[in-house]
Amino acid sequence: MKRVIPLMLMMLTLVPVKAQVGEKMLNRRYQNEIRDSLAQVVANREREMQRYAEGALAALPNEEKLYDESYITVVADLIDTFWADGTMHLDLVYRLSYNCKHLEGYTDDYALGTYDVDSSNSARAICNLTKRFVEEELRDVFERGKEVEVILSSSADGTEFTQAVEYDGRYGDFRYCPVVFNGERLRISVDRETGIRNNCQLAYMRAQGVRAYLEENIAALRGTVNSYRYVTHSYRDSVNTHYYRRSSIEMRVRDVFSETVERMQRERMRDDYVDYNIPVTAEKNPDTYVLIIANEQYTTALVPDVPYALNDGLSDSLYFVRALGVPQRHVKILRNATKREIEQEGIHWLTDLSKAVARKNGDETVPVANIIICYAGHGFTDLDGVAYLVPNGLNTEDIASLEGKSGGCSLFGCGKKKDKDKKGEEAYDIVLKKKEVKRLAEQCLSIEELCNKFNNKVVPVKNLTVVIDASFDGQGRDGKPIFRADRKKEEKKKRRKASLRSDAVVLLAAEYDRTAFAFEKHEHGFLTYFLLHEVKLQKDNIFRMTYQDIYEEVWRKLNKESALQNKWQEISGIAGGRYKEDWQRMKVKN
Repeated sequence: MKRVIPLMLMMLTLVPVKAQVGEKMLNRRYQNEIRDSLAQVVANREREMQRYAEGALAALPNEEKLYDESYITVVADLIDTFWADGTMHLDLVYRLSYNCKHLEGYTDDYALGTYDVDSSNSARAICNLTKRFVEEELRDVFERGKEVEVILSSSADGTEFTQAVEYDGRYGDFRYCPVVFNGERLRISVDRETGIRNNCQLAYMRAQGVRAYLEENIAALRGTVNSYRYVTHSYRDSVNTHYYRRSSIEMRVRDVFSETVERMQRERMRDDYVDYNIPVTAEKNPDTYVLIIANEQYTTALVPDVPYALNDGLSDSLYFVRALGVPQRHVKILRNATKREIEQEGIHWLTDLSKAVARKNGDETVPVANIIICYAGHGFTDLDGVAYLVPNGLNTEDIASLEGKSGGCSLFGCGKKKDKDKKGEEAYDIVLKKKEVKRLAEQCLSIEELCNKFNNKVVPVKNLTVVIDASFDGQGRDGKPIFRADRKKEEKKKRRKASLRSDAVVLLAAEYDRTAFAFEKHEHGFLTYFLLHEVKLQKDNIFRMTYQDIYEEVWRKLNKESALQNKWQEISGIAGGRYKEDWQRMKVKN
């Protein structure tokens, strides 16, 4: 029975809430992992292309040789863009440019007044290399139908025109075409009748020569949807005039690796990542009502935060709505809640709903509501072994140990030194005295009290399930001590049996004397992660699985992973009288 409840709870984690905003934050981390993985693939290709370019320059025939100190720079980079629906899309930017350390009067660039690619060794070289890279290293990027933005940069020196350069019309006539010239947006015209009369037109025609080469010689570009932009420059330099007669190519391919991204997303759906690609069901759970309490940040100075508790709550809400079919209005999340907020805004909300939806059958009230409560935060066990949820907003003025009045200092407050923790840091243990334990317990909410708020004689509830991802042994999710009651060894062996209503099931992340840890990699408590993980793997099959089926999977996987991380954790459960024998056959949707 001890391992029974986890199942039931896991199915219960099905609520929405204000998760749309949180979901983008949750998914962004995994989207970035995909982007980084593909960016490494592109970086490897960039290195190969640079290596090839350097070898290709060295192997050029004499009539096409570039100056000895010339070099070509190849850039390939992924740029991520997020569309309005929150999905990630990747653009690939490819850039090839030519330069040289110094000239010494030698040039491989366009001769004075020329604009055809064949008149410039460097222009011909970058065009030939681009053809090779698009057809070989980047052939999977330039898929048919992809949008490609091509930016062609060309330049001319500042030599003044004494007469027009003849233009034979090989690239067509141009009328008021947009161009950026020396940083200024202009409209430019060139035709056979007037020819080329200034450096802006000359640089523009050099860019047109590169465009003509790309369109005529690279078959892949005939299957893509291309747009062109032109950036031209004219430099005045009486010494290095030839330096300014060259071209460069940049292409931005929109939405690349889309199939690869989808595959990697599916892998994450199948495998580890519970916050990514949450499955959506057509099933409906109209009679389920969910309260999620995510207490991550505590205002009391000496009570540390609970890592990832809010992430637990946000993910729970998404799974309830999307994967388990609970209406979004049936899910409420309380963040960093006080005891009063838990009772007034949470428990009263559920009890009122339970009464409102109950059906009348003569003099009898037939319960309809299935109630689920999920809690992530701190827990606490008193001297009698009673387990409490620790709300926010504790008043510790009359609890000396939590006010730092008992001496000693620690990461979280004051207390007695213990052995060093696993990271070699000094650890401190705050042990509360008997009166202090009582004062603290009065401000907390016991599991029994929580369940008995739904007394079947007053509140018509069909089923009550409580999932608690918290430690009760005085340790935090990171394994560091926080505070605990000073229970003697003989007292630890005794634990008063919890008195629960007959239709209540409580799933605990760990026994009262054991720690419930965080799964750091996934930024969740272990229990929350593995419950969500099973829902994600099973998708709609989760509705056909019994609690026993689910429990066995969660228990096995959680035990193994926590042991591998040297954070041994074993889930535990408590069931009321009606469920003690029948919980194994229950299903997520009965």
